[in-house]
Amino acid sequence: MNILLTGGAGYIGSIVARKLLSRGHHIRIMDTLNYGFDPIREIMPNKDLDLFPGDIRKSDDINDALNDTDVIIHLAAIVGDPACTVQADNAIETNYLSTLRLAMAAKEKGIEKFIFSSTCSVYGANGTLMTEDSPLNPQSLYAQTKIYAENGITQFINEGFEPVILRLSTLYGLSPRVRFDLVINYLTAKMMMDGTCMVFGGQQWRPFLHVDDAANSFLFALENYEKMKGARYNVGLNGENYQMKDIGKILEGIFPEAHVQLVEEVKDPRSYRVSFDRIESLGYQANNELVPSIERMRDFIEENRIDYKAPQYYNYHP
Repeated sequence: MNILLTGGAGYIGSIVARKLLSRGHHIRIMDTLNYGFDPIREIMPNKDLDLFPGDIRKSDDINDALNDTDVIIHLAAIVGDPACTVQADNAIETNYLSTLRLAMAAKEKGIEKFIFSSTCSVYGANGTLMTEDSPLNPQSLYAQTKIYAENGITQFINEGFEPVILRLSTLYGLSPRVRFDLVINYLTAKMMMDGTCMVFGGQQWRPFLHVDDAANSFLFALENYEKMKGARYNVGLNGENYQMKDIGKILEGIFPEAHVQLVEEVKDPRSYRVSFDRIESLGYQANNELVPSIERMRDFIEENRIDYKAPQYYNYHP
């Protein structure tokens, strides 16, 4: 199939692109390349890859990118609470309004398959196990823009346009576009390089998902589209819901010479446990667990002598 992959040079997208190419699809990556070209440099010689350095905020770029497209996998966004907070107008334009423009253009061109990357952050602060039908309680602009986008594109649903919405858990792990502004990645680097890290609050629940498993969920949706279309799906692993204090204990077990400081102050009010029964009932299964993934990241940092504080590893660097 001919697939438009927005945000294809990003943290998830650079992995999705490789997986799609390995399955023989032709892909067009639409990306502003704000975080550089390196994440996709290795795959650029592939004859089934087109690079379209466009901006989803521009209608002309959208229309040009959609030529000869069968499927849209829409990842492009301003990602993360800090990045959205410091550029609020851009976040609303990119995450919400541009998603609506892309969906409208797809519908007008008769493109039926549209897979949208959302987030479990939409659940915000909730005390029960969250399903796709649970009430939403966003605690950030980032989550709010994703809710607006979800609601917007579902208003377009009819027989010829039935998008799949994937609500991803909190991501971590290695990617061609390395990030250290994600909580697991950041705490791992802090423990390894500084010998200590701080965990604020500790009682908050959060579901975690390796970025490679997140990438696989988009391929799963593509290959099971008829069963999944027109619905929302939480993406993660039921056994990977953790309280932050437990993350601290895991890190101390991996780095016995380092120390986790548990601070009572709560800087991030989000707390939610999530059920992944709906997508697992269709056959999707995340394969990466937290402890071995942290150990792989530790080895990567050590072998490559990574300076985790460098700005290129952050969507927003204070």
